[in-house]
Amino acid sequence: MGAKCGAPDRPVICFIGDGGFYYYLSELETASRCGIKTVTVVNNNQCLQQCLGGINRAYGNRPGNRDEQSKFQDINFAKIAQDMGCFGIRVERPEEITPALKKALASDQPAVVDVVTDVSVRAPAPWTP
Repeated sequence: MGAKCGAPDRPVICFIGDGGFYYYLSELETASRCGIKTVTVVNNNQCLQQCLGGINRAYGNRPGNRDEQSKFQDINFAKIAQDMGCFGIRVERPEEITPALKKALASDQPAVVDVVTDVSVRAPAPWTP
């Protein structure tokens, strides 16, 4: 939102995972109330995927419910966005991403593009020398 306030005439797109987005859900209301028209694309894989390695290392061989540390319910962030006065659209197939982004950018509201992804697919590890 700060980038959009600093450059109000430019499109601003934020990419975030669902775990991170939970921290900022309340900002949708602020964006709606104040007319801050950002587009937020949520990688919704129902999991803190980037944290799984750390969670597994922390648990080691100890028993316990690791899923309670990292798995989420199936939440439709597009519906939450709409309830907060924003544009919301859910994407469930790759071919829907481009049209969804175009609609979000064309909307006259803050927008959320909720992209449903597979938890088993991981981004490649960063290159290290």
